[in-house]
Amino acid sequence: MNSIIKKAALAAALVTASSSAFAIDTNITLYANVDATLAFQKEDGSALDDSVTLTYQPGGRGLSPWRENTRIFSNDETKDIEVALGSDVELIPNVGSPSAKRVPMTVSLNNMKLTTTGQDLLATQIFDGAITGRSIVLPLVIEQTTAGDLASAQYQGMATIVMRQ
Repeated sequence: MNSIIKKAALAAALVTASSSAFAIDTNITLYANVDATLAFQKEDGSALDDSVTLTYQPGGRGLSPWRENTRIFSNDETKDIEVALGSDVELIPNVGSPSAKRVPMTVSLNNMKLTTTGQDLLATQIFDGAITGRSIVLPLVIEQTTAGDLASAQYQGMATIVMRQ
């Protein structure tokens, strides 16, 4: 009888071991960075480019303006949007170009020249209700403030657009 109990216990242990051998746990950690109230993106909702290359046109024309149709996406279409530049925008020549000068740039949003002082985009003017949570198309333009020839060099700058609702 003792051997029957031992055989039954062994069989139960084998069944338990074989069924747990096929069990696995998979853990997937998920992250999302969501600004719950405001986003500034391309017209179609995709992210704005992190960098752009401006095209130089010789003969006194200087840099071609860069244009992108954008929208403001918001969970609250009743609030105005304050928009400003984080700092004045200019292109700075690389160190190896002593004759090159800084190039002031102008940033405009919906034909409004942006400065480091906040300006309001009125909710009643930019949110027309055609697409819930999306503003009208707002053309964004970055261009050389004064057209003209530039010294041969590589230039780099940063345009920081700050929005508050």
